[in-house]
Amino acid sequence: MRRSHVLTLALGVGWTAGQAQTAEPGSQMLDAVRQAVAALPLVPSEGSLLAWARKEGLGWDALQNLFELQVLDPANHFLEWRGLHSESGMFTTVRAALYAKTSREGLLVLNREWCRLDRCTARTTFGWVGPKGWRVTSEAAVIPLLRDADFYSGPAYSCLKGVSLGVSYLPARFGAGLTAVAVPPPEAVNVCRAAGVDPSLVTRPMQLSWHASAGKFRRVP
Repeated sequence: MRRSHVLTLALGVGWTAGQAQTAEPGSQMLDAVRQAVAALPLVPSEGSLLAWARKEGLGWDALQNLFELQVLDPANHFLEWRGLHSESGMFTTVRAALYAKTSREGLLVLNREWCRLDRCTARTTFGWVGPKGWRVTSEAAVIPLLRDADFYSGPAYSCLKGVSLGVSYLPARFGAGLTAVAVPPPEAVNVCRAAGVDPSLVTRPMQLSWHASAGKFRRVP
């Protein structure tokens, strides 16, 4: 096994606490991620290690072994994996967090980002995990409306004017937060860099907080 670092903490009270007596710490979080990964659509353009493993028909254990760095924090319902595909030079980061709605059901946010050199692409998947198994849900069902203008503190740079931004959602390890990061399309990134502008420095992340009673995130004032 090529796991250079695995952090496992004690399972906290609350989420799946009734099952903790018969399951090893962290198994519920891992099972939620397993269900989410198994349901990911096979998109030819995705270059992450998750997509590559699906294409190669690798099982769950083999997939996990692709990631040299693994952090599993059951107490905070958080997971992070990092791994390099040596042949393609593509580096993948997987972050996932489980946001409890009730004692038996929660929303899993699974973010994966794959990078080669300084070019990165990110995707986020949302889904409910509970007694009924994995149920994918849409971004619009759990995320408030975010406009492109919300990611700028002032007028957009000329290389980003009229450009529709994508959004990557990064789960927080501690607390019940989620960070929304603007992701310009590759063509706009190239134009900005040619003009000496770093797109990551001209947009600002937005902070969201989880509201269990509503079963969705809200913007932090």
